[in-house]
Amino acid sequence: MMAKKASVEKKSKRTCYSVVIVPQYEGRAHQFKVSRLAIYSVITIVILFFSGFAYAMAQNTQLKNTVAQYNGMGLDQVVRLQATQLDAANEAISTSNTEVTALKKYVDYLGTLDAKVRKTLGVSSNVSLASILKTTATPTLSVSRGLGEAATQLSTSTAVVQKEAQTREKNLIVLQDAASKYNSILAETPSIWPLYGLITSAFGWRSNPFGGSSSEVHDGVDIAAPYGTAIRATADGTVVQVGWNGTYGISVTLYHRNGIETLYGHMSRMAVAAGQTVKKGQVIGYEGLTGRTTGPHCHYQVIINGTAVDPMTYLN
Repeated sequence: MMAKKASVEKKSKRTCYSVVIVPQYEGRAHQFKVSRLAIYSVITIVILFFSGFAYAMAQNTQLKNTVAQYNGMGLDQVVRLQATQLDAANEAISTSNTEVTALKKYVDYLGTLDAKVRKTLGVSSNVSLASILKTTATPTLSVSRGLGEAATQLSTSTAVVQKEAQTREKNLIVLQDAASKYNSILAETPSIWPLYGLITSAFGWRSNPFGGSSSEVHDGVDIAAPYGTAIRATADGTVVQVGWNGTYGISVTLYHRNGIETLYGHMSRMAVAAGQTVKKGQVIGYEGLTGRTTGPHCHYQVIINGTAVDPMTYLN
C-alpha cells in the first residue's frame, strides 16, 4: 500500500510543476501546481495567436497593395482617356479655326469678284442683276462640317461664315450668269463702226444721188473713207451671204442673233467665206465702189427680222 502511494507521488512530480509566489518584503508565500499539459496548451495558444495575427497583417498588406495597384491602373486609364479627349478637342478646334479662316478668305474673294462683275456691267451694288436678264438660276452651296463638342463655339462661327459664303456665292453665280449673257448679247449686237469716215448719206428719205427730182428711201448709211479701207464686223456672227449682191455690188451679210443681221456693201474685195464665224471687230472686206455707187464708200445696213432700221441707233 505504501509502495503504491510512493509511486503515484513520483509520477505526479514528473507531470506537474510548482509555481511559488513570494512577496518581496513580507507575507506568506503561495504555491501553485501547474500541469505540463496546461503549460503546453498555453504555449500553443500563444503561438497560434501570434501566427494568426502575423497572417492577418500579411493579408491586409497584400490587400492594400492590390487595391493600390488597381487604383493606379484606374487612374492611369482615366488620364489616358482625358488625354485622348483633349487631343480630339484640340484637333477639332484647329480644324474649325482653319475652316473659319478659309471661309473668311472665300467670302472676301467673292466680295471682290462681285465688285468686279458689277463694275464691268456698270451697275451699282443696290441693283439686282437678276432682273436685267430675268435670271432665275438658284444654285446652292452645300457645305457640311462636323466638329467636336469642345469646338462648339468655333463651329457656330463657321456656320455663320458658311451662311454668308452661301449667300455671296448665290449672288455671284447670278452675277456671273447675268454678265455672261450680257456680254454674249453685247458681242452679238451691232455696236461699233464698220469703218471710220464721213457719213455721206443717212438712213431714210433722200434725193436721188444720180440726179433728177425724184427721191428714194435709203435703207442704210453710207460711210466714205479712202479706197481699200478695212471694213470690220460690227458684232459676232456668221457669214450668210458673200459676193455680188445686185446694186450693193460685192457685199457681205452677217447673221447675229434673234433676227438681227448686218450688210456691208460696195466692197472692193472680201476677206471671209460663206458659213464662216466672225468676231466683232474682225476684218471682213475692204471698201470699194462696186455696184450702184457714186464713189468709194461702205453701205452699212442693220436688218431686224427682214426690215432695215436706222444703223445710227446701234453705232457708238
